[in-house]
Amino acid sequence: MQIGPAANAQNYPDKLAVVFRNRRYTWRQWNARMNQLAHLLRALGLRQGDKVAVLLNNSNESLEVTAGVSKVGMIAVPLNYRLTPDEITYIVGNADAKAFVFGSEFTERVRAVQDRLPGVPRANFVVVGDEPVGDFGLYEGLLASQPTTEPEGEGTLGLSAMIYTSGTTGRPKGVSRRGNPTDPKLIMAILQGFNLAPGEIHLVCAPLYHSAPLLGAALTIVLGGTLVIMPKFDPEEFLRLVQDEKVTSTMTVPTIMKRLVSLPEEIRRSYDVSSMRSMVFGAAPCPMETKRAIAEYFGECLYEYYGSTDAGLSTILPPHEQFTKVGSCGRLLDGHDIKIFDDAGHELPAGQVGDVYITNSLVEGMEYYKDPEKTRKAFRGRYMTVGDMGYLDADKYLYLVDRKIDMVISGGVNIYPAEIEATLHEHPAVLDVAVIGVPNEEWGEELKAIVQLKPGAHTSAEELIVFCTQRLADYKRPRSIDLVDELPRNPSGKLLKREIRSRYWNDAGRRI
Repeated sequence: MQIGPAANAQNYPDKLAVVFRNRRYTWRQWNARMNQLAHLLRALGLRQGDKVAVLLNNSNESLEVTAGVSKVGMIAVPLNYRLTPDEITYIVGNADAKAFVFGSEFTERVRAVQDRLPGVPRANFVVVGDEPVGDFGLYEGLLASQPTTEPEGEGTLGLSAMIYTSGTTGRPKGVSRRGNPTDPKLIMAILQGFNLAPGEIHLVCAPLYHSAPLLGAALTIVLGGTLVIMPKFDPEEFLRLVQDEKVTSTMTVPTIMKRLVSLPEEIRRSYDVSSMRSMVFGAAPCPMETKRAIAEYFGECLYEYYGSTDAGLSTILPPHEQFTKVGSCGRLLDGHDIKIFDDAGHELPAGQVGDVYITNSLVEGMEYYKDPEKTRKAFRGRYMTVGDMGYLDADKYLYLVDRKIDMVISGGVNIYPAEIEATLHEHPAVLDVAVIGVPNEEWGEELKAIVQLKPGAHTSAEELIVFCTQRLADYKRPRSIDLVDELPRNPSGKLLKREIRSRYWNDAGRRI
């Protein structure tokens, strides 16, 4: 199956491949840049299987790097651009990255970690920007020194990336896949399920360090389509790009959808968005009123899915079922299977709630990098779980009713509280702490910490928030802190988070 940038450069050389701000590259031009990047990495000493850390805002370069490394069997490690230097140091080191490509706006952060990354030689720090920055190699100049020919050797279909997800141990884990995980049958099932077709014009509006926007980009590349990349989401700019570029599809999250339909009606009326055929969303529950408003404005184009970085995409709910299969996140794709287990490991029949376990071609080769114990715990035979709870109906539609109780999803971003709790435990006044998600109309959930102080200790919620701000990325910082006399625990000492959560969710009308 000949798919990817090289095939597109051969089959559609003069077709527009990517739009970013005022840059427009054809498939011939963009594929040539990816080839130069692949040759550059080899010149820097990297070989098949090596990792390249990537700290870039959304741009043509952020996808160039991921596609370029794939051409020579290397693996990109996208970094959340909100991470602190300590968090960056851990992930880059844990991934064994041998090169680091970053935007000039992150120069100070990279300087702060450079000496703490002995696995990345000095010459292998490459900065993307218009002007040279100190002794860092300049991306455009280094690319220009390399040939545009296709690199020899075995590459990987698609966009090869090891994305780090947060874990209950408080340290993020890299989702690694053995061999070449691209399954042509799975690709076709997803393309058909989302109504994507050749000539697709796809708007990348969410950060490319997440798996879903990368999937949307990869599917568009498979189709030889055009990628329109937003550096940062802005609701009115989204509408302008849909109108001006005749965008046909996008991968989004409910928070983005809500911001779109919250624009004043006069602004929404001023744009023609009739080209949109597929607005794909997942990552968090979407309120029905938001779905209705999107359908009224954009038309019948909403596709919901259930998936994860770990286990891939498993179900799709098409537009005509958004309001008939209320509460479902879709029907099982061909080639996938889902089983629902109780706590004892017994498979449950249709309609009964339990732990959701998945298998597919991506799951079969999945492991958490350098963490065989976490990998083992995630699996029951060929099936793995990411901690969600739900049930299947008789027609194999999946309904999620809860999820691993610790995880918080805010604005479509998965956040596990263990790292935040560990940070708060470092404060000299804190005896016990629980971090949970509480309802937020815009983001779905926001972080709240419930803190028990040591006897005789004194501090304030404001002081504790500042303490977290100095040590954690902003999206991990609690938005509010409640001080309590005691946190509930069971006789064995386990924190009763379900009981804690219920105090804040009883009046919300939902549990997730």
